[in-house]
Amino acid sequence: MATIRFLICLLSTVAITWSPFLQPVMAADDLPRSSHIGPFRGLLTSYERIPIGTLLAHPDRYQMREIRLRGTVTAVQTEVITNRMVCGFAHERTTLTVEDDSGQIELVERGACGQNMGQLKAPMLQAGQQIDLLVLINIPTALSTLGLPVEATIRFIAPARE
Repeated sequence: MATIRFLICLLSTVAITWSPFLQPVMAADDLPRSSHIGPFRGLLTSYERIPIGTLLAHPDRYQMREIRLRGTVTAVQTEVITNRMVCGFAHERTTLTVEDDSGQIELVERGACGQNMGQLKAPMLQAGQQIDLLVLINIPTALSTLGLPVEATIRFIAPARE
């Protein structure tokens, strides 16, 4: 029994460690792709910036894709998730509300269970701050509990620079 737990733990660790290096494989269109951004902010600029309104109007174009957004943080809400079934331990989840000239969206950073590869983490942000983000887009199924039309998971955050 202990061996099975060890193997499950080992496989989970390997999956979490290597998952940021995997590119999404499902694509509905021919949007430009970038090499993996890793911990280097410079490669974030190789992604075309998508207006939030465009994403919300046509979420199916971006399904399972990493896209770049830029906007102003309007709200930050962090909560502790105690359900250990989610990633094996209690962790924080932060929801950011970000807006640009075309719309507003809620973004999720899953804390220690997530894949934000940058040094800047969502709980560090404040309302009014301009940020650049790389997010993974997912259109939730009817069984989703979030009830959002688009689920955007934060992969990288950086202060906005012109």
